[in-house]
Amino acid sequence: MAQLRVIVIALVFANLLALTVWKGWIGGGGYPGEPERLSNQLSPERMRLVAEVRPAAPAPVAVAPAAPVLVTPAASDTPPQGETSPQPAAPAPVPETSAPPGCVAFGGVSAAQLDEIKARSAGAGPGFKLTESRSGAVSSWWVHVPSLGSKEAAERKAAEIRKLGVDDLFIVQDPGPAQFAISLGLYKNEVQANRLLESLREKGVRSAQVAGRGASVLRVELRGPSDSLATLASDLSERLRGANRLECSP
Repeated sequence: MAQLRVIVIALVFANLLALTVWKGWIGGGGYPGEPERLSNQLSPERMRLVAEVRPAAPAPVAVAPAAPVLVTPAASDTPPQGETSPQPAAPAPVPETSAPPGCVAFGGVSAAQLDEIKARSAGAGPGFKLTESRSGAVSSWWVHVPSLGSKEAAERKAAEIRKLGVDDLFIVQDPGPAQFAISLGLYKNEVQANRLLESLREKGVRSAQVAGRGASVLRVELRGPSDSLATLASDLSERLRGANRLECSP
């Protein structure tokens, strides 16, 4: 107990000593108190306000735009939409071989036979060319209806013409190209023959025509493909009675 008491008393004296030192009671005014020390440390007359200095913001750095990247599409075997792939060239057509040209002529042809040649050559197909020529001088002009081919047909036609008011006519009976033709008039002048023809047509006689007569001979030349022409010439030779088949240059 005595030892504990000594320790307590020592602590009390130590605290008192510390208090006197802190208050400045020991050692005079050499050590000012806490308020004086704080006042001396602050020195408000020597204080300066310093503005807050912030670091300057870094200048913006311009970034160049990236160059566009061109993407080349891969080659494709499929043609673009709307386009068609090239087609192989069509083979050249094989030219057709044509028959060599030919020519056939008929002399002493009447006007009616000339009309028949024109009709049959037109019906035989394209490629035929007809040329007609006359030789000699015409001594008269004949108004007539071409040969009807038979006496019965000629008589029926003559009866029809008489009903139209035309009585001046006769049926040709002589053998030849004009056999069974109906004669309506013979004139020395072509103008008079054409006047009669117009008068007959006004009455309704549409089949009448004018043909020159005398020393004049009508020649018809027919040219065309030789293969087709041979068939046509054989047919005409049988039909053109009194006409002569002749040769000519193609």
